[in-house]
Amino acid sequence: MAPLQCCSVPSARARRRPSFVRKALSVRFQLAVILALALMMVANAPARSQEGELTSRAWPLSSMGRVNVITGVGSRMQCTGTLVGPQQVLTAAHCLFNKDRQVWVHPSSVHFLIGYDRGEYQAHAQAISYERGPGFVVTDPPQFAAEAEDWAVIELAEPMSFKPVAVLAPAGMPSFATVVRAGYRGDRAHVLAIQRDCSVTAVTEPANLLLHSCSSVHGESGSALVSFVGGEPQIIGILVATSQQVGAAWSIAVSATAFAPAVEKAVRPRL
Repeated sequence: MAPLQCCSVPSARARRRPSFVRKALSVRFQLAVILALALMMVANAPARSQEGELTSRAWPLSSMGRVNVITGVGSRMQCTGTLVGPQQVLTAAHCLFNKDRQVWVHPSSVHFLIGYDRGEYQAHAQAISYERGPGFVVTDPPQFAAEAEDWAVIELAEPMSFKPVAVLAPAGMPSFATVVRAGYRGDRAHVLAIQRDCSVTAVTEPANLLLHSCSSVHGESGSALVSFVGGEPQIIGILVATSQQVGAAWSIAVSATAFAPAVEKAVRPRL
């Protein structure tokens, strides 16, 4: 089975690392079977149209933006984030890890540009802190158990006057959904690339994850999977990795069940 690959755009100084890992043949075979079956569920699921016409300038996509992370003099990483509270942004945890230095970046190195488009943006804010999944560790290549905790909630220095996108409560998480996903691809880093009618299915083995049919490339890590539950857009997961299995591309997302409590706590009014 091909290894997972994270979807952040690395620093210009990042070195290439081996894209394979040695595992016991029996373990690889079991994982391949599990993921192949899950992929068949995604591929065979009926497509459902989304609510209304979506553009990058209309909500909820207008509340998405680029997460720029400064990793050194003249170098940075790029991911995608979504405003989930007045001054809270949801993205992938691995976007905040400097692989060159093997350290988590300082919050002041993280910048969120909401509505970024061709060098312009609607607003900008710097981070003052962030919380990441407690079980997430950076491995090369990424491992399934860690990927299930690959989320981060960024606290901005000041509120943004844009409507946040709600995160689906864990109790409402469906076993299957059709979503919209939008992100800043590494090969089209200045435009929000939108994908509609992507099929998503939840799996519990080898970890609690979402598999979805949206294609993904570097730079789109942290992009939200948005489902129109009852007509209201809600985030059910975020993209964290991509791989190749049984001849077709599939992507991996962290389920909202992993980060919904942290988002709820972060956006709760402070007394």
